Amino acid sequence: MSFWLIIGLAVAAVLIGLDKSLIPGSAILAVATLASLMPAKEATELTLIMAIVADWTAIWAYRHDIVLASLFRLLPTVTIGILAGVWFLYHADNNATKKTIGLILASFVSLYFLSRIRTALKTRYGGKSEASQDGTRGRNKQKQGISVAFHMLCGVLAGFTTMVANAGGPVTTVYFSSEQLPVKQFLGTTAAFYLVVNLVKLPFAVGLNTINREVVLAFLCVLPLTLLAVICGRLIAGHVNQTAFSAAIYFFAVIAVISLLI
Repeated sequence: MSFWLIIGLAVAAVLIGLDKSLIPGSAILAVATLASLMPAKEATELTLIMAIVADWTAIWAYRHDIVLASLFRLLPTVTIGILAGVWFLYHADNNATKKTIGLILASFVSLYFLSRIRTALKTRYGGKSEASQDGTRGRNKQKQGISVAFHMLCGVLAGFTTMVANAGGPVTTVYFSSEQLPVKQFLGTTAAFYLVVNLVKLPFAVGLNTINREVVLAFLCVLPLTLLAVICGRLIAGHVNQTAFSAAIYFFAVIAVISLLI
C-alpha cells in the first residue's frame, strides 16, 4: 500500500464521517479522492463499507432527531433508481459514469440556486396577490403537483447516483433542504435514509465482485478515523448556524460537480 494511498484513505475516512454527522455531500469528495488512487469500482465499494459503519454511528448520535415522514416520502422511488444504477454499471465505463453523475448534480445545484434567486426577487419586489380564491386554489394544486414530482425525481436520482458512485449526497441534500429541516433533524434523517439505502446496495455490490480482501483490509485500517469524524461532527452540529450550514452544504455540492465533470 503506497504512502499516497494511505493518505487518501485517511482523508476519505474523515470526509465520510463528516458527511454523516455535519456536512452532507462531502463524501463524494472521498469517492473522487480514492478513485484517483485505486480502481474506480473498488473506490466506490470501499466508501460504501465506510458509509454503512458511519451511518450506524450517526443514527446513534442523532437517534432523537429523525423525521420519519420526510424519510418515507423519498424511499419508494429510491428503489427504482438503485435498479437503474445496477443496469447502468453493466453498460457504462467509468468516464461515462462520472460525467453522467456530474451533469445530474449540476442540474440539481443549478435548480437550487435559481430557486433561491426567485425567492429573493419575490421577497424584494413581490406583493400580496389579489387573485380570486379559485385562482389561489389552482396555484396551490399546481405547487402540490410540482412538489410530488420533485420528490419522485429526487428519489430516483438519489438511488441511481448512490448506486453507481456513492454520489447521492448532493441530490438528497437538495431534497431534505427543501423540507426546511433544522440542522440536527436534517442530519439525523439523512443518516437514517442512507443506512437503509446502503444496506439495500450492499448485495448488489457483492454481486458485482467489487468487494474483495484488499477493500476490507483498507476499510479496517481507517475505521477509527471514520468513527472519530462522526463523533466530532455531532459535537459541533449543535453550535452550527443554519445559514452557514446550508451554505457549506451547497459549497460541497458545487465542488462535487466540478470534480466529476473535469
